[in-house]
Amino acid sequence: MKNLLAIILLTATSLSANSQQYGWKDLSANIPQTGQYQPNLTDVFFITEDEGWITTDTYNEIYHTSDGGETFDIQTTQYECYTIHMLDANIGYAGGKNGRVYYTSDGGENWNAIGTIGVSLTDISFPPNTNPEDPIGYACGDAGNVWEITNTLTNLNSPSYSTFRGISAPSINNVYSCGGGRIYYYDGSGFTSMSTPGGTFNDIHFANENDGFVVGTGGVLGKTIDGGSSWITLANPDLLNRSLIGVFFLDAYAGWVVGDYGLILHTIDGETLLIEADGLTDQHLARVHFTSPINGYIVGNKRTLLKYTEISGIEEKMRNQVFEIYPNPCKDQLSLRYSSFDIRHSVLKITDLTGKVVHAAELSGNGENKFTIDVSHLPPGMYLVQLQFEHQTATRKLIIQH
Repeated sequence: MKNLLAIILLTATSLSANSQQYGWKDLSANIPQTGQYQPNLTDVFFITEDEGWITTDTYNEIYHTSDGGETFDIQTTQYECYTIHMLDANIGYAGGKNGRVYYTSDGGENWNAIGTIGVSLTDISFPPNTNPEDPIGYACGDAGNVWEITNTLTNLNSPSYSTFRGISAPSINNVYSCGGGRIYYYDGSGFTSMSTPGGTFNDIHFANENDGFVVGTGGVLGKTIDGGSSWITLANPDLLNRSLIGVFFLDAYAGWVVGDYGLILHTIDGETLLIEADGLTDQHLARVHFTSPINGYIVGNKRTLLKYTEISGIEEKMRNQVFEIYPNPCKDQLSLRYSSFDIRHSVLKITDLTGKVVHAAELSGNGENKFTIDVSHLPPGMYLVQLQFEHQTATRKLIIQH
């Protein structure tokens, strides 16, 4: 949270009268292609806005970037890797084909196998703030396999025979794995089969020890706020019921879900998901990872790499898309006026400097170009007002004074 706060503070203080514009960029052409086939990308993990790693199941390669996806160097492993988790710029783990688990202590210049789980490995998770020098993490795979990762591998002897597709560990000995129609919880001594929202699951992610999200085939979306003791089904805005493959949340509110045929869902309140960037790609999207609300990456088939980032000054269309807020500073009634773009299906949100959403609304486009928002209940301070439309986000700094 401290790192997230620092990023948001930096963003807020750098905003001027001209808004910073954010949106999706297609960086797929930057992914190397060393063989006949375009690599299908399977996982992505960034430790900063610019430095990250991407795996592929097409070649025994891992793609590393230190400039936000503009260029990549190729790292190699014995077999193809399906998943990766970096603890810092030097230490990380990857795994995949033949159950191999690889370890690096030099940022991926060398990947050394530390063992195998015996079946295909599908996902790796380490708790947040793991000590890289003394890590404890977890891996899952085919036939119900769940293993603990330290300097060696330990089979935790899951009672399941299902193929686990996703695993999430919000803390040590607090581990959730999903696959088939089941969600299992490991508490350090044994496994419990949990109640589920119903469906066939592909990925699971816990933002903290209480708030978790699971996604699956046919558009299944589930949420828990009590550590998995109970789950509810969230409404999916996708009328095509495309399968959901990957899920990632920065906190209990801000999250992204990706799936088949280029589907990207986004929520700013942990409840209501909206489709964004529809039509940007038609590829199968596998995984998503964000380092902050304004910096993230999505990977998928045929070397698909999408980046959410600042795009101010790049597209003439964006420069012409304007919205204003006034008065600023504001005491009670904030007015928003927009021009030069279609307001329909746009989303307005106000966040504080911790990233918490304090107001959110979907704008219907009723012919008006002005909206009024009651902000009298907000404590004095600085906020960010964001208007999301098409594939972009425009941002304004707001100061509340009473």
